[in-house]
Amino acid sequence: MANPTVIVITDATLKLADTPAGITAATAYSCQVSSAAINATPNLQTVPATFCAPQSQVPAATGFELAVGWLQDWTDPGGGLSGYAFAHDTEEQAFELKLDTADTEPVATGTVRLVAGAYGGDAGVPLATTATWPILGKPTITVPAVTLAADAETVHATNTGEDVGEDVGEDVAVG
Repeated sequence: MANPTVIVITDATLKLADTPAGITAATAYSCQVSSAAINATPNLQTVPATFCAPQSQVPAATGFELAVGWLQDWTDPGGGLSGYAFAHDTEEQAFELKLDTADTEPVATGTVRLVAGAYGGDAGVPLATTATWPILGKPTITVPAVTLAADAETVHATNTGEDVGEDVGEDVAVG
């Protein structure tokens, strides 16, 4: 039995740019962002009742959003993430969200419609803000590739109930 996969975010990166091509050179807002999550929202359409069937629902395309929390950074050069979100409020912006800067995958990319965060807040505490940015369409989430040797080992062990040794994949076709 495999061990569980546990992800603890300690070095994530959020980048924003005018175009997907601009992401590579875009500013990484790693030190300001306290949370970033892509959330999915199911969309159901109601089908009205007819003389022979009750009202029902059918699924439509899922909606996605990028929910972001960050420390207000208006005093950074250019206004930081707070200034960027304010300057580009309601505009479409490309984004890249990495859960670990050192890894090339997983990485989520897409286009959001920015919404400005708060300016100011309570006295005596660090100023933080949140914003929910609608994602246009479905984001792309690139995950690490599955290795065929690992698949063959898993399938072999599952199908035979035996310990897997050097003969991995001999009697199992993986493809």
